Amino acid sequence: MSQNTSEAQLESFMKAGDLGRALQLATAMTGQDPAHHSANMALAKIRLMQGLSSDAQIAVEKVLGSTPDNEEAMFLMVGILAARGHTAQGLEWCDRIHSINPDSVRCQIRKAQLLERDGKSSKALELLDQPIVPAGDLEAGLINARCLIALKRYEEAIKVVDECLASWSLTGSASTDRRARFLYLRVKANDLLGRYDDAFADAKAAKQYTQIPFDPKAYVSEIDQIIQTFTRDKLEPLPGFEASEHRHLFIAGMPRSGTTLVEQILDAHPEGTGVGEAKEIHVIAARLQQTLGSWVPWPGCAASMTAQQRQQLSGSYEQALIGYGFDSNGLFVNKNLLNLKFLGLIAMLFPGSKVVFTHRDPRDTGLSCFLGNFSTRVHPELQSIEHISLAVEQNRRLIDHWKSELPLEWMDVEYADMINDQDRVSRSLVEFAGLPWDDRCLAFYDSGRTVMTLSYDQVNKPIYSSSLGRYRNYESHLGPLLAD
Repeated sequence: MSQNTSEAQLESFMKAGDLGRALQLATAMTGQDPAHHSANMALAKIRLMQGLSSDAQIAVEKVLGSTPDNEEAMFLMVGILAARGHTAQGLEWCDRIHSINPDSVRCQIRKAQLLERDGKSSKALELLDQPIVPAGDLEAGLINARCLIALKRYEEAIKVVDECLASWSLTGSASTDRRARFLYLRVKANDLLGRYDDAFADAKAAKQYTQIPFDPKAYVSEIDQIIQTFTRDKLEPLPGFEASEHRHLFIAGMPRSGTTLVEQILDAHPEGTGVGEAKEIHVIAARLQQTLGSWVPWPGCAASMTAQQRQQLSGSYEQALIGYGFDSNGLFVNKNLLNLKFLGLIAMLFPGSKVVFTHRDPRDTGLSCFLGNFSTRVHPELQSIEHISLAVEQNRRLIDHWKSELPLEWMDVEYADMINDQDRVSRSLVEFAGLPWDDRCLAFYDSGRTVMTLSYDQVNKPIYSSSLGRYRNYESHLGPLLAD
């Protein structure tokens, strides 16, 4: 196949959203020419969409190495740095783009987005108010509404959302995801204004726009298989396996149960390194059957791993974290929301690691999940109250199983206890992690770190109690959750 034909095919795959074949072709093209421009651009975009921002950055750096003024590659770099929470570096790249193209509307909006994410809402609004940003720009509207909510200007935020939702460009079927994003902002504003019925109705409407099929039986079956596969005898270290010298702590719990809060407290410690929702364990599990050449799919294939294979996979995880730029001398703290499913694999790869189980009133957890904008691909179970109730039940099953079978040290952290007695729980948490006490753990919100999760606007401020018992405002809508 000629180079021109390969590039045309790659472009066709990318436009069609056929990322699997695009990834395969781009990988083959860079195998022949490591510096291939189009292939590396495609790899960077795909890896960023997959959440593998370290791999994405490697690919885009190759493009910028040969074409340093490539504006598209520079924007990709901004997106990668934003995904990694490196706001200051992202802003520097925005300044580079501005120096090349001072009239770039996209650059102005991207910079405002980074500032909003970093808690600098007033500065972001100033950028969006510049004449360069056209009236009615939907991306600017999203950021504008977020900033207004952060500044407690809720009615203004709703007005912006309503104006954007009325735009003709949001009427097509291709715009459903963006309509949902606006609706979730109105959910937040209405909730903060005490208009709970309106907030719930908007959340329900948003989920109708983004909902994908969910099979409750298959979901329960997967939990059954995990419980059957990962028993204590299968989880014990194998002869010949040498545990890593790096220290690891994994936070496991349902979304909105306090996972980000726990990670922020430990990351504020000078010896703690929060790696956020690093996806590498998830990627290892997804590829495990292929990696092992097994006839048995996940999770059953994990039972056949040799000591050498466990060693190689644990090493690849740590190399990925170090490749992200995380401090390898500290305690790696991973809060991926799928950790609860992967604790068996984690025990096999990191027998010296520790686990923190986070808990919250299931009614508050379930409500927060329903009102939140979670990826339907990753969390299809969070799209209805009935399915969230099922997820709560299965979450309990898994935690009970791991406490019985997991050969790792574990600790429970109750969200309400963290709110009501931050000092005591924080000290217990730091002690469990094997770290000396440091007062900075009580001021985690002032660390200067940009949090890249749905909770980013909550954990960048001191602990507050208004989220406790929040479900009472929505009792008429919660049905099966009230029985949990």
